[in-house]
Amino acid sequence: MMQEQFFEGKKVLITGGSSGIGLELARQLQALGSQVTLLARDPAKLDAARTSLLEIRPTDVRLIPVDVSDANALTGALQDIISGINLPDILINSAGFSYPGYVEELPLEVFRSSMETNFLGTVAVTKALLPGFLARGSGHVVNLSSLAGVIGTFGYSAYGASKFAIRGFSDVLRAEMKPRGIKVSVVFPPDTETPQLHWEAQYKPIETQILAGSDKPLPVSLVARKILEGIAKGRYVIVPGTMAKIQYWLATHTTGLAYWIMDQLVANARKTKSRL
Repeated sequence: MMQEQFFEGKKVLITGGSSGIGLELARQLQALGSQVTLLARDPAKLDAARTSLLEIRPTDVRLIPVDVSDANALTGALQDIISGINLPDILINSAGFSYPGYVEELPLEVFRSSMETNFLGTVAVTKALLPGFLARGSGHVVNLSSLAGVIGTFGYSAYGASKFAIRGFSDVLRAEMKPRGIKVSVVFPPDTETPQLHWEAQYKPIETQILAGSDKPLPVSLVARKILEGIAKGRYVIVPGTMAKIQYWLATHTTGLAYWIMDQLVANARKTKSRL
């Protein structure tokens, strides 16, 4: 089935849908004829996102202004969806943030908030919708992890831990849901050209900046398109980009080699840092 036909008329709920990969997914889904619902914590950004979607196709775009890390508020905000009135066909868990830094310097609160938003936010929204999916016998949960959730990346101890957690959760979710008719996908994007990537640059350790400088971030439009292609094909693991696929393969098939390569890259970055 062609991608355009697959998504036409599908109800899709996107968390973190007011910015970054989530917003770009919404734009492409809007163009493909999906019924899009955006969930994010900032009402002003949600309104701006809806305006941009209506310029693509003038149809209703539902907004849910809530923070995924607030479990109680989330339950209330999702009530009509939980009750089945607007149960989506596809849930895309894209809400998240990154706050890089040296592990010994990052406040414990950064680790806590990373887990509460990136990981527990994903779990909370998924658990809220699963009863409806199971009762209906269909649904597709798409969780955005990261390449930093495949192999540890220098400077991303808090973010990486939360994305590894999403990977583990997705593995178990897939095993439990597949026999019951619910599809699961987990996405491992590389660095992507988004406002989040620009924001976090101010906090990156020099080594992380040097390592990141060796790879050009992928355009967000490309990453979103590859994610949608993977969803339409029913893939569990979705890795946008050729270099990202190579890195994923190395990390999952040749772990020792992947660690050795990472160590060499970090060593070279530290040498470069010493000359600055």
